[in-house]
Amino acid sequence: MIEEKYIQAAMQEAWYQRKAGTLSSYYHNAGCRILPNRLSISRDEFTMVRKKGRKLIHPVIGQLLGRFTKNEESPLKANSPFMVRTQIWHIPEYPLFIGYGSIGISNEEGKIDRESDTEDLIILEVEAPDWERIRIFYFPAMIKKLEEVMTHISNKFTKKIY
Repeated sequence: MIEEKYIQAAMQEAWYQRKAGTLSSYYHNAGCRILPNRLSISRDEFTMVRKKGRKLIHPVIGQLLGRFTKNEESPLKANSPFMVRTQIWHIPEYPLFIGYGSIGISNEEGKIDRESDTEDLIILEVEAPDWERIRIFYFPAMIKKLEEVMTHISNKFTKKIY
C-alpha cells in the first residue's frame, strides 16, 4: 500500500480547454506541461479495441491522442512522431471523474503498442457535462496503484464539496 503523501507528491495537474467550434480538440490552459499542448479527447473510441484485459473490467468511453510539436519539451517526447495515446476507461464507482488511462508513447518504429506503455496514470475530470474544460491528473508510473490513487483524489474532492 502506498502512503497518501507519496500520491500527493507525485500528482501533477493540467487544465485543457476545448477549442471553440470543435467536439474533441483541446488546448493546454493551465498547469503542468507533461502532455502535448493540443490533445484530441473523444467520447468514443477512434480505433477498435479487442474485449480483453482492462476492457473486460472497465468500459472504454473515449480516447486521448496527442502529438508534441517541434518546440515542445517533455519526458514523453522520446521517438518520432512524438505521439501519446490512451483509451479512457470509465469506473462507475467514481462518478466524479470521466475515467482513467495509461499513457502510451511512440516507440523506436514510431508506433504505440503494449511495450511502449509508460504505465503513467492519468485521471480525467470535468467541471460540467459538456466537457468544455477538462482537468487531467497525471501520476508517473502509477497505473498499478489505480485504486489507491482513485480513492485519494476522490476523498480530496469529497472534502472540497462538503
